[in-house]
Amino acid sequence: MRPRRRSPSKDVGQDLPRLPEVGLHEESNEVDLDPRTLQPVRGSLSGARELPVPPPPPRSKPPTPPRLARAPMRPPMTTPRPPPRSAAIRAETAEYSSLIGGRYQILTRIGQGGMGKVYKVKHTHLSRTFALKIISNQVAETDEARELFYREARFASAMSHPNITSVVDFGEDEKVGMFMVMELVDGEALNRILFREKQLSARKACDIVLQVAEALHYIHKQGVVHCDIKTENILISEEEHEGKRSKTVIKLLDFGLARSLNASRASTSLSGTPHYVAPERIRGEPASPASDVYGVGILLYELVTGQVPWDGPVQKILAGHLDEQPRSPSQLVEGGVDPALETLILHALAKRPSERHKDMAAFIYELKTVMDMMGFGRRTRGGPAKRVVIEQRTSSLPSAPNVRDELARIAFDACRLPLALLTPHGVIVRANPAFARFVMGAAVEVDSLPVQSTPLATAWSTSDQDLARTLAGNPVRRIIEIDVAAGESRRLLLWLDAVSLDHIVLGVQPLEL
Repeated sequence: MRPRRRSPSKDVGQDLPRLPEVGLHEESNEVDLDPRTLQPVRGSLSGARELPVPPPPPRSKPPTPPRLARAPMRPPMTTPRPPPRSAAIRAETAEYSSLIGGRYQILTRIGQGGMGKVYKVKHTHLSRTFALKIISNQVAETDEARELFYREARFASAMSHPNITSVVDFGEDEKVGMFMVMELVDGEALNRILFREKQLSARKACDIVLQVAEALHYIHKQGVVHCDIKTENILISEEEHEGKRSKTVIKLLDFGLARSLNASRASTSLSGTPHYVAPERIRGEPASPASDVYGVGILLYELVTGQVPWDGPVQKILAGHLDEQPRSPSQLVEGGVDPALETLILHALAKRPSERHKDMAAFIYELKTVMDMMGFGRRTRGGPAKRVVIEQRTSSLPSAPNVRDELARIAFDACRLPLALLTPHGVIVRANPAFARFVMGAAVEVDSLPVQSTPLATAWSTSDQDLARTLAGNPVRRIIEIDVAAGESRRLLLWLDAVSLDHIVLGVQPLEL
């Protein structure tokens, strides 16, 4: 496995300018100023001649104020403004000032990045703690940085979602400059977790990406695209779930590069982290929800494999996004990757937006289907699901069971969706005409045929494993592709459910949203 990628070198910023972010948990050295060095120097200069001091006037006579001579008029002098305080002095001011914005008391520093510092603060009136980001003096002096700051503040403060860090206040303070107040999240940055664990399990990776995708789907509905999905912008925390076990909760950070979909003129400037930027953004096309779908695909690829698809110099990374196909995730993970999960990842990494999921909702739907198929979030312990059988009173009409069975047979045969009843070994016990037409192309008899011997087997290579998994109590949902014409394919949802210890229902339906 290739080593974990390092931070981009200096030439990266030249090729792809982007605003550095504040990591809430990144530590760095800080220069502490000695207050004594700021005191004025007292004493006389060496070698200077002391002038005699005139004696005070006698007590009997009050001092007479001197008469002022009328001087010729001259243009008024402009008092020079003091030079701007350096970033170190501003930071020192923040450390020891009483309040920021008249209401936030600094408790401790919790992080630092290229854009500034983050402090844990207490609201003096609400008695609640928050995270307060102070923008550094050097960054705040540029018009672009100020625009990014206020754009992030406006976008983030308008969002209300459990997976998005809430911005509750922002503004400028005469002592420290621009600041932003956010909810205080007790979590760890995802990039640190990935650095420590190298790669995540498929279950954990899918759970994290699902929450990220749901947060992005929410902001897309608000007319905003994020444009900067990466592990550094995701915080992971553990919360008690139903009082029994902890639940992983993610928080999405940093709307500094977010763009409005409703703007009158879309920006085509390239910004963001090169490892996650979508190909259309490199080509100069406007950002869209499909751009975030691509970023989420890169994120899922990285969490599962432990590495991004393309790494190295910026130009090499951008060329990979534009022209190269990523290595198959199953080639990078010992033991391989589930085919459905790999298909999902590669689908999101299509070069053109029209070839990806049409929106984030479609990505979420397929991701949930894959998680369902892999047994995530479903019953995984205790064997097959327990089925409750309600015994009905015997009907006074002896023909009632026969009528019920006949109606069930009619409904089964008339159903337009392909349905079949299989044995644990995949032998077709009963199939409706729609299933026969689907697998054989005509309404022919397919009962007693092994499903592995039908044309369906070419698109469903994991049939044996899926049948065994279904009987173990984990219903399967799998996405398959079939050829419908020359150069055209169709994506379908194949599902399996156990109705008894000896029979499994197989169904196929179009994957249309």
